[in-house]
Amino acid sequence: MPWLSAASIGLALPGAATLLLTCCLTGALAIVLLARMDEASDEGRIWRAGLAGGPLGMSAWVGHALALLMLGGVEGAAYDLRILGASLVIALVVAVTAVYVTGAAFNSGAVAKAALGGALLGSAAALAGFLGVTALRAPGRASLDMTAFFLATVVVGGGAAGAFALAGKLRTIAGYALAAALLGIALFAFHAVATFSAVVSPNPRLLTFPHAINGMQLAFAAAAVSVVSLVAAFAGAMAEGSFGGAGRSQQNARDRAFADLTNEGLVICEEQRIVDVNLAAARLIGLDPAVLRGRALRDFLAAPDPDRLLSASFAKPQEAVLKATGRATVPVEIASRDMTLEGRLRRVYTLRDLSEQRRNEHRIRHLAYHDPLTGLANRAAFNEALAAALKRGGEVALFCVDLDKFKEVNDVFGHAAGDDLLRTAARRIVSAAPGAMTFRLGGDEFVVIGTGPDAGDVDKLAARLAERLNTETVIAGKTIRCGASVGYAVHPRHGSTTDMLFANADSALYRAKAEGRGLARGFEPEMDLALRERRALQQDLATAISRNEMFLHWMPQANTQTGEIVGFEALLRWKHPTRGVVSPAVFIPVAEGTAAIVPIGEWVLRRACQDAAGWIKPGKVAVNLSPVQFQHGDIVELVHGILVETGLPAPRLELEITEGVLLDNLSSALHTLRRLKALGVQIAMDDFGTGYSSLSYLQSFPFDRIKIDASFIRQLSTSPQAKAIVRAVVALGESLNMPITAEGVETLEQRAFLAELNCEEIQGYLVGRPSPVVSFDGSMTRARAFASR
Repeated sequence: MPWLSAASIGLALPGAATLLLTCCLTGALAIVLLARMDEASDEGRIWRAGLAGGPLGMSAWVGHALALLMLGGVEGAAYDLRILGASLVIALVVAVTAVYVTGAAFNSGAVAKAALGGALLGSAAALAGFLGVTALRAPGRASLDMTAFFLATVVVGGGAAGAFALAGKLRTIAGYALAAALLGIALFAFHAVATFSAVVSPNPRLLTFPHAINGMQLAFAAAAVSVVSLVAAFAGAMAEGSFGGAGRSQQNARDRAFADLTNEGLVICEEQRIVDVNLAAARLIGLDPAVLRGRALRDFLAAPDPDRLLSASFAKPQEAVLKATGRATVPVEIASRDMTLEGRLRRVYTLRDLSEQRRNEHRIRHLAYHDPLTGLANRAAFNEALAAALKRGGEVALFCVDLDKFKEVNDVFGHAAGDDLLRTAARRIVSAAPGAMTFRLGGDEFVVIGTGPDAGDVDKLAARLAERLNTETVIAGKTIRCGASVGYAVHPRHGSTTDMLFANADSALYRAKAEGRGLARGFEPEMDLALRERRALQQDLATAISRNEMFLHWMPQANTQTGEIVGFEALLRWKHPTRGVVSPAVFIPVAEGTAAIVPIGEWVLRRACQDAAGWIKPGKVAVNLSPVQFQHGDIVELVHGILVETGLPAPRLELEITEGVLLDNLSSALHTLRRLKALGVQIAMDDFGTGYSSLSYLQSFPFDRIKIDASFIRQLSTSPQAKAIVRAVVALGESLNMPITAEGVETLEQRAFLAELNCEEIQGYLVGRPSPVVSFDGSMTRARAFASR
């Protein structure tokens, strides 16, 4: 019969209670030391593992020694000192290793590593327990029930792994307490099961045991190790308080210095109350850090939902509004993260001030939606505002405003004066429509959106706009009356969409300009018909050349004194398949408005040079150039290529331009004209006297010819002023060595007056009507009108 019955008698309740208490204290010590390990740096974790693992290993060994003493109720039992010593060493080594591994896992948040450390500690206890049982010496032979011992090992390994994983995951006081209890129970269960798995078979011949100690000596040894364990734990705490505490103080000082260097606010909270802040956060809130400590963070958050924002940690930044003391609210970007600091679970918030970002965004948006010259909203803002106004419903009045003589003022007085004029016009429009929204679309184009009362009496508002802009203004020391035309349309009567409403207001503006400028006109249904007609012409013009619908007529030019025809001006004609012959006064403006004039103008120039190259007598050929042709492509390269292609000598080609060529960009236009003149072609100023600054252009460029507009010639018999102007222009041309051609000559009286002034050339119905060259038989003969009169 085994002597187990005697051992069981020794396992009384006081001994079991002592063992349980020891195991629970060991578990608590393990968890507390591991939590302290979490605060250690990589350099301090090694020596802390020794300070923590030593008492932990000794406590585990003492627990097993108590279990052996209870088993040692067997009469004559002794314990092998060598095995007991080896088990203590193993417990110390493996405990230190387990603490180091588990402490690193706590610090990195790796729960799996924490469980691995717990399994190591459980394995150490199992190995020490195995050695401890084999250290028993009694009058008999001791052996282990391996099934029971394996079960005990699984219990302690799994319990320790679960306890460490639980502590590493929860990282709260309650979590630590639960983990300590679990670890203590696991250790107690192991010692109890492992001890009872020992079976002693009697053998009276085994009565002496070398290198063995008795139960009383083992009890003294256990007590001594317990004292050493307590002293080691106390020494570790003292070392932590001196070396570690000083290190922590230095580290805390360094951490605070680094935290105060950052521009981002840092707020440390525990249960949503502020524990500490850096200087940046204190500046954001507007209070001293000492005042902020202990306050609830939610008291300083205005929006959108402080409770929801603070209820959980979030690594992805979210926008919030901070209530700052002594100033307006501050937009911030906030993020948070849970961390264990000083052994306590706390939440760290980062606050980034978005005020400067918001100011920059506002500045960028302002630049994107406003005109920098006048400060008015621009086209992008207009598109959004008009769409929003129509979406709200009700009457919406849209006014299109164009300055009538802005280009002339800009060219004569310079860009600075033009800018001043635009700013003045913007102020006057705003003052004329104070309740409306005013926009500058570009150039001298303004629009006004009126809603509510401003949309109710559009006639008065349109008239007021025209009146304010038609008053005199002083620009660059000069008194100028620029004037403006206004066109308007009203939603929903004149358009249900933004495009339709704007197109109709633009049609009304076009009518106002056509009727004399300086006027205000509202949209009328027939304007829509005219607009559709214009668009139809645009579409037909796009294919007119490819369909061979374009052709040329020729206006003869004659010597004023002799009547001899010296050249022809090429005039474009269009025979539409359904409309018949379309007047140039109708389709030329449409072509210029859509840039269709560019390919059409190229066709005219090429055809005119081809025809002129085949004339029997080498007279000159005059071709009109549109201002649009100067803005698209290289007109100089085009002219040079056509001259080379057709073989027409450059001096025979006379290019006629109007002031419109020079208005948009005088310096660029003059550069192009000089390049054309360098080719050898002649440059003529057409419609002289009808523009705003014709004289200044004669000073800027040496034209080869001046053409007096037909409007002055028609009034020679009725207007003394017209006679004086024509006389002055001819004299000016003579003094500048610029030949003069008079347009629109229809009577012999007009010709006689011009001949008396020594005007070099004339053209008009007196010389001949525009017609195909073949009507002149391809020759340069004296005009029939001169021969018969």
